[in-house]
Amino acid sequence: MSIIRNALLSAVVWAGALRSWPEAGVSADGLAQLAAVAGVLGTLTVLIYRLGVWRQEMENTRNNVGAEVRAHREESTANFHRMERRLEAIDHLLGIAADQRARSVKWQSRTDRRLDRLEHGERES
Repeated sequence: MSIIRNALLSAVVWAGALRSWPEAGVSADGLAQLAAVAGVLGTLTVLIYRLGVWRQEMENTRNNVGAEVRAHREESTANFHRMERRLEAIDHLLGIAADQRARSVKWQSRTDRRLDRLEHGERES
């Protein structure tokens, strides 16, 4: 509805501007030609205006999408850094657990050897 109203308004404005056009006389053919040209120019004006509005909306959409992508990238980067720190902490704990396991195995083997020596010593006596 707004486009039709804008087209009619533009056509009236163009008709007023074209009225001063000296070739368009006051005859019926001149008035019909004036109305036709004013209608075409009015429609063209509205279409150009709508094209500008559409272009501006597309620019705004592009800017909004770009801002959203940047925000998502920053959030993802922060999340990935946090995950990397957690994985490093887990890796560190696994390293400590492996060292503890190695010490425990060493201690167990030393204890087993001592017990074997003690048992052999008791059998020989």
